[in-house]
Amino acid sequence: MDEQLNFLPCGYLVLTDDGIILEINETLLTLIGYSLDELYNQHVNSILTRSSQFFFQIYFFPMIKLQHKVEEMYITLKSKEEEDIPILLHACRTERVGEFKTDCVFTPMKQRYEYENALLAIKKETEKQNRVKKEQIAELDLLRKELEFKQKELLEVNFKLWELANTDSLTSLNNRRYLQDKLASSIAESTRLSQPLSFLLLDLDHFKKINDTYGHLMGDQILQRLGEILRVEMREEDIAARYGGEEFALILPNTELSVALEIAEKIRIRIENTDWNISKVTISIGATMLVAGDTVSTLQSRADQALYSSKNHGRNLVSSNF
Repeated sequence: MDEQLNFLPCGYLVLTDDGIILEINETLLTLIGYSLDELYNQHVNSILTRSSQFFFQIYFFPMIKLQHKVEEMYITLKSKEEEDIPILLHACRTERVGEFKTDCVFTPMKQRYEYENALLAIKKETEKQNRVKKEQIAELDLLRKELEFKQKELLEVNFKLWELANTDSLTSLNNRRYLQDKLASSIAESTRLSQPLSFLLLDLDHFKKINDTYGHLMGDQILQRLGEILRVEMREEDIAARYGGEEFALILPNTELSVALEIAEKIRIRIENTDWNISKVTISIGATMLVAGDTVSTLQSRADQALYSSKNHGRNLVSSNF
């Protein structure tokens, strides 16, 4: 350090952008009671009081990097003997040999009320801002929870609407609309994977006679009971639906026609042997399997033809069309 700088009538030091002391003059060393070896390469916090350390962090470092100068900052140095020394600080930041360095000039002062008041005001303002921040965070958290709740409600409503749109209200099976969509996607999937797909159409025998004899309430009960039987007999991957009136349908993915006929026969026997609390109830079933070039319409048409074959050959039968 130049002799003139070393013995200026005011303290002088040079800091890195990280606050490390690179140079400090004899005047400042004498003022705070340290030797050069004790402070060289130390952080400037080592000669600041706790409140001044805080002030440096929130004001000095951001300001010096933004404006490259700080004027008339009131801080308090801490001597080696733990004595508080009020100081007026001026600083400027310049680039030297590719690095930014900050020159600081310290002027001792006895009157520091203005600085203390400013520090107190900053502390109060910081506390106020922290309080406001906490309140805002709490409010945002409440809004987030309300939004999550509303989103959950919306998902539940959408699911209920989806169920209403795709479920038969009497039997709680899928409805024909859902069946049509699912049959189309099942055909596409089976074609893509080169897997078999079977389809069953089921129709209660003489259902009009049941309604005329026992009433529509009994007819509805039979349809509901049939829906329950299908849910029990079908496999997890199968799709059952009420096709319309007393007609029902089953999509059997990855199923050969021979297996589909076994499933159909099992359902037919189960219905025939069920105690319906009226005269015997039976069902006719038509079965078919996907062939190359099939559409929803052609697959349903073949199953329908097989169903009519069962009807025409005495009912309570399983017939196939492939």
